[in-house]
Amino acid sequence: MSLEDLKSKLRRHPKLVGLGGVGLLTAAGFLLYESPQVRRFLSQYVDKKSPEPDKRRAEYIYIKYHIYRESMRKMKQKEEDEKKWISVIINPIGKWWKAAKHSVAWRLLNIAQTGSQPERLKAVQQLICMDHLKDWDFRHLAQICDARTAVSLARCNADTRWFMPVHRRGCIKNPKMLLSELHVMLARLRPMSCVDHFFSKYFPEQDPIEDIHEYLTQEQTIVLSTADTDLLKEIISFLHHITKDPDASARLMRDGGLVHLMELRKIFSDDNETLSTLCKVLANMSLVPDAVEHFFSSGWVGALAEWQQCPDLRLQVISAKTMANLDHDDPNQCTYPPNVYPLHPRVRTRRKPKADIVFVHGLLGGVFITWRQRDRKPTELGLYGKNAFYTSETDDVFLVGEQKRVNGSKQKKEQGKPLVSAQTTEASKNGNAIPKTEAIKDPVLRASKKVEEQRLNISDAATMEFVETLRNEAELDSDWEVVHPDVPLNANEECVGKFSVCGSEWRNQDTCEEYTNCWPMEWLPDDYPDSRILGIDYTSAVTEWSANFTKYCPCEKGQGHIDVRASTLLDRISASDVGNDRPIVWIGHSMGGLLTKLILLKSLDSQEPKVQQLAKNTKGIVFLGTPHRGSPIAKWKQHMQMILSPSIEVKEMEENSPKLLEMHRRFMGCLHTFLRHVKVVSVAEGSPTMLTTFKFPLRIVTEESSKIDFGDFYLLKDDHLSLSKPIYRQSFLYQRLLHVIREAVKERPDPKDQDGQSQVAPNQDVVLMNIVAILLKGAKGLFESLPRVALRFST
Repeated sequence: MSLEDLKSKLRRHPKLVGLGGVGLLTAAGFLLYESPQVRRFLSQYVDKKSPEPDKRRAEYIYIKYHIYRESMRKMKQKEEDEKKWISVIINPIGKWWKAAKHSVAWRLLNIAQTGSQPERLKAVQQLICMDHLKDWDFRHLAQICDARTAVSLARCNADTRWFMPVHRRGCIKNPKMLLSELHVMLARLRPMSCVDHFFSKYFPEQDPIEDIHEYLTQEQTIVLSTADTDLLKEIISFLHHITKDPDASARLMRDGGLVHLMELRKIFSDDNETLSTLCKVLANMSLVPDAVEHFFSSGWVGALAEWQQCPDLRLQVISAKTMANLDHDDPNQCTYPPNVYPLHPRVRTRRKPKADIVFVHGLLGGVFITWRQRDRKPTELGLYGKNAFYTSETDDVFLVGEQKRVNGSKQKKEQGKPLVSAQTTEASKNGNAIPKTEAIKDPVLRASKKVEEQRLNISDAATMEFVETLRNEAELDSDWEVVHPDVPLNANEECVGKFSVCGSEWRNQDTCEEYTNCWPMEWLPDDYPDSRILGIDYTSAVTEWSANFTKYCPCEKGQGHIDVRASTLLDRISASDVGNDRPIVWIGHSMGGLLTKLILLKSLDSQEPKVQQLAKNTKGIVFLGTPHRGSPIAKWKQHMQMILSPSIEVKEMEENSPKLLEMHRRFMGCLHTFLRHVKVVSVAEGSPTMLTTFKFPLRIVTEESSKIDFGDFYLLKDDHLSLSKPIYRQSFLYQRLLHVIREAVKERPDPKDQDGQSQVAPNQDVVLMNIVAILLKGAKGLFESLPRVALRFST
């Protein structure tokens, strides 16, 4: 239709034009009247969070005039001061001094990276002593630092500013995406029986994730339900199990496993117990040959350096073990495989240790449970307690589930709660997103704090000197003799222990507030700083129901046998270079004493020189409540096996067990032959242990079972649990242990003469055998000539 035809039609129908105009005006008026409703309707389809850049309003900072005038006046005054002759002389010197101090740090770092090993060690020591650098200096140096130098600085307890901050420090990866990536990473390890078993029982296939943010900041919501939290903890425990295989650790490291572990550290930043298990995973992975670069690039060197200086003893020890495995530039470098933890030293040392002191805990014990200081209250034994080392949720216990301190038990009750906010409990039940996680802090195993004496504010010098003399004076005179508070009730005739201390040397600690969660770690280094102190840790159970160390892999079921466990510990202890040209002192509590005996027997039977040196250099053994002939507690399986289902460990420690008796017979034979030079101290319990559940006393190891016919024997008035817990430093138990270590270190041969002695010893044996052979030959000839002599006299 043309335009002319349209105009002709409109002229024919003039009313249509009027109605159209009225309709348009009515529609326009309606839209103007209903504009708020229309705006709200359209706002549903418009993203308000993304305004156009050109419409953003610029913000300005307006400075008041008097502030501007004052700043300009100071600037002019500074320019005038710089023109003075004093400033002309001093300013260049100050600038030169600052530049010199900075250039020294850069030069030392260059030497630490490119110099020879002695030069690198000296340069690292000098870098640690620098305290004049600014934050930007540390950040610049951290960017220049390489992996080997960073590990060396961390091993020497350097300032944490020497290390680059963690990648995406303020962001946390979405847990749903992290679970999916962990599933993919573990699936690459197939076919492995452990992974297949874990996937079928604990870690099913994850649903595909769409339209979620990869990283969440602290202001954003974090989706972390109770099921996700429990699953992540199970994954960490499974990683601790599977990384004991070096091949699996290497494959996980190549697949970016350290990056995923860093995200797990961010999620459980306030859960020290989970972090301890996570750190044990890192310790296993640190044994991979090329692990240093992976740890450095993923930011774990700085994180481990922070853990080395944190107040929790568990993180201190495990992080120090990890850094020791990574430090290949240390002249005294030792690797620590699983189950072996260095309690002292935890940093680099210039001298080699003079002795190795090895602590082996008992059934369901632990480094920070068995070897803690005794509580002032009497110790009770829980029928179902927690396992000893780091894991409170994994292993129930029946026999030696030792009671933790009162201030930590209340917090443990709340530890099972999910890491979610209390305001969104209902939202989590409905499957909605959960806001920010609110982690419940785990109790910290802190180091003992030494109580410092208050300084006296006395102006008069004479009075000040008199008061200090009274303060430093001993409480008792040398004429007094103080008996140890835990003096033995009985002892054998061959004992040589001291049961008292001179009054001038006595220090009353009854009112002392110091308490240590690991006295071998905090007391022994003060008395023997040149010794290396190791804690042996292993997982055990008393009931089959609580044997959770076998739940991740069916092949672990046979690990409970004492023979298998001793073989595993023997390989790992020998790999830690224990007894290399230095004496060894073993301290075993309960089942730990049995493991010590079996380890020494196996080392004597071995053909490897590195394993044989464990028995060859053993100079002292301390048995604390060791059931050499079994324990009567194992008989309970006859009456309660349907309820408790005793584990393999309990069954093997049955009283008068043929296996234990045969092992004890072999060990006694070695004590009278190969180990006759070893100082042996046996300590027995004199009081029954109280069961908190049924409130009745129980004698775990009898006096007859813990006594051997060799060395010193003492019967203390303490119960089974208190035998490994001295009440303070001047207790008989601790002082007797110091005496054993002192005798072992005193008899240490010089390295120069050791080769000569090893060559002289066989020659002496040969000479002795020749003398015996000559005597026997002479006696034989004498007996043969007697009939001839008698016949001659008769004729």
